[in-house]
Amino acid sequence: MALPSPVKTSHFEPYPELDPKLPQHSTKGKHVLITGGGSGFGSAITDSFAQSGAANISILGRKESVLLAKKKTTEAQYPGTKVHVLVADLADKLPVDKVVAEAVKSAGPIDILVANAAYLHDVKPFMESDLDDWYKGFDINVKGNFNLIRAFVPHAAPGATVVEVSTVVQFNTVPGYSGYHASKLAQHKLFNYLHDEYPALHVVSMHPGAMKTDMISKLPAEPPFPYTDTALSANFIVWLASPEAKFLDGKLVWSLWDITELKALAKEIEGSSRFTIGMIGWP
Repeated sequence: MALPSPVKTSHFEPYPELDPKLPQHSTKGKHVLITGGGSGFGSAITDSFAQSGAANISILGRKESVLLAKKKTTEAQYPGTKVHVLVADLADKLPVDKVVAEAVKSAGPIDILVANAAYLHDVKPFMESDLDDWYKGFDINVKGNFNLIRAFVPHAAPGATVVEVSTVVQFNTVPGYSGYHASKLAQHKLFNYLHDEYPALHVVSMHPGAMKTDMISKLPAEPPFPYTDTALSANFIVWLASPEAKFLDGKLVWSLWDITELKALAKEIEGSSRFTIGMIGWP
C-alpha cells in the first residue's frame, strides 16, 4: 500500500540525518518530561533523548516498577542523564500536579514535554463495545492530556517545546475504532488550542506510524503497510525539539517523512495551512 507523502522519501528505520547524537539535535542540559516513558514507544523516546544528551528525563506513568526498571537501565547506559520517576494516573489531576511540581523542584523547568501516553479500547463496533473500556480513551487521551497541560504550563521553560504523539488515522473512519479515533481527534484539538493560546511555546504533533508495541496487539489484523521502528519515530521527536524543526510549529507531521526533504519545503509550510486539520472545500 502506497502511503501519501509530501516528500519523495519515506523511512521505516533510523537513518544518519536523524541521529539524536548529532550536535544540531543536542538536548544537553535540558529537562524532558515524557508520559508513558517507561515502556513501549515511550521507552524508545527516553532512550533517544538520553542519546541526545538530556540532563534530566522525567518519565510519568502508573506502574512504579516499570518506571524504576527504566530508570535503572537508562542511567546505567547513559550516566550523564538523570531519570526521575513520576507515578500518577493522568486522569487524576491532583497527583499529576504533585509529581510534575516535584520533578521541577528536582530538575528545573521543563524544556521539552512529550505527550505520549494513550489508550486504545478493544476494537469492536458500537453495539459490541463495553462502555467503560470505550470511554477510557477519553479519560486518558483527552482528560489526561488536559491535566498534563495544566500541570506543565506553569513550569514550562521559556520557549519550551511540546510534542504531541498523535495519529493520522483519526481522519479516517475505520469500523471498530470509534472511541480511539474520536478521543485522539479531541486530543489533537487540545494541543491546537495550547499552540494558539500560548504562542511562546513550540507545539508540534507527530504520527509515529504503526509500531510493534502492546497497543498494536489489539489490532484485529496486520496493518497494510510496513511497521515503523520505534527508534526512528523516537529520534524524529528529538529532531522536532531542535531549532531545525521550528518551521513545523502548529503542524501535524509523520515520522516517516525524510527530514532533509521536509526542510526543503520549510518556506511553503511555515505559516500556511498545510499539515493542519480543517474542512475539505472550505474556505
